[in-house]
Amino acid sequence: MLRILIRLYLIVATLSIVAIVFVQKGFPYLFESEFKAQMLSEYSNEVTLLRDSLAPLNSAEQQTALARMNQLSPRRYTRLSPEQIQELSPSERRELARYHMVWTGRGDHNRISIYAALEDGGVIEIRSYNLDKTEAIAYVVIFTVMLAAMLVWLMPHWRDLEKLRVTAARFGDGALDARAKLSENSSIKQLCAYFNNMADRIGSLIKAQRDMVNAASHELRTPLARLEFGLVNLMDTTEDNGTHKRIQAMRKDVEELDILVGELLTLSMLEQSSLPEPSATIPLEDFLRGATGVSQEELQLRHNTVIWSISPVLREVVTEPRSLARAFSNLMRNALRYSRSTIRVRTEIDRAGGSWNLIVEDDGVGIPEQERERVFDPFYRLDRSRDRATGGYGLGLAIVKKIAERLGGSARVGSSDLGGAMFVLRFPLPDR
Repeated sequence: MLRILIRLYLIVATLSIVAIVFVQKGFPYLFESEFKAQMLSEYSNEVTLLRDSLAPLNSAEQQTALARMNQLSPRRYTRLSPEQIQELSPSERRELARYHMVWTGRGDHNRISIYAALEDGGVIEIRSYNLDKTEAIAYVVIFTVMLAAMLVWLMPHWRDLEKLRVTAARFGDGALDARAKLSENSSIKQLCAYFNNMADRIGSLIKAQRDMVNAASHELRTPLARLEFGLVNLMDTTEDNGTHKRIQAMRKDVEELDILVGELLTLSMLEQSSLPEPSATIPLEDFLRGATGVSQEELQLRHNTVIWSISPVLREVVTEPRSLARAFSNLMRNALRYSRSTIRVRTEIDRAGGSWNLIVEDDGVGIPEQERERVFDPFYRLDRSRDRATGGYGLGLAIVKKIAERLGGSARVGSSDLGGAMFVLRFPLPDR
């Protein structure tokens, strides 16, 4: 709000100052005759009294009298030298000779001057400052009141906009039931209504999509189970090796479909509900070693080695064990799928940032920088070697990211010094 207030105030104040300066500086020239007549009328009595009081005095006595008058009004009266009189324009000298006084807007700052002709041929300059101290204070008061008025006007608008912003942020974070509630007198009531209508439509569309995926996934479980049972029975009734191989391939396809349905259900669950707050204290290294989701036989079959580098400072962490295990096992299986020979698991602690990192690296082909953000999108698969030919459905990393966010952290991918990808899960440290 402060930025908006300052910007609005500067615009209004600048335009006001320009208008004031234009009135003070420009009007005497735009309306010169009217302004001159007004000034001469206002100063005519003062000029007459000044001429009468100085007429009997000589030059020295006039200077003394002017000095006494200037004690009451500093620098108001000045007797011009002959050279200064010659600097007046011919028209000004003619008016002095005719009317004994002339107005001019020349001078420094905001000064205007009245020149009065004396009986002895001398000329007295009577100075007038348009912007005196009192007037300056008045302008300060005006601009202060203007600022206060803007603040009073802006506060309710800002309060309502802040409510709308908070609601939009909650809606964007997944709280699909978040709606903005403003008073009937709010200036942005109509905008709030449009936002709530949009949120209703988006929420209903997302809910319908989730319900459809959830229902379809559950409904697929039953025919898949029947199909698996039928294939097992069919295999038991035949002894032909070729038929056995074909049935085994079909069973593998059914197994892949079952895994896909399971991942769809997991992703749907993560998107629909919030995980419980982290409440369990776990021994980190022992927990990770037992939650890889990768057997020693698989590592040996692929000729892979896992290098562990667990920070001794992170002996225990507070987290939600089941979710962390699922995210970590997904990363490990992803690393096993694409690594050549080495997988590295390490942890770091960032006390300044109040977080700890779980890092899984491999020595595979890596992930191009321009595609690193998209690898966490559901069903997104890279070209080249990271595709369905090597297995996977594009849901594992999406689940990893959802779990990390539900646990208050984040997931990102970068390049490892092993040559492949480096996945980093960042989690907050518990408050001490």
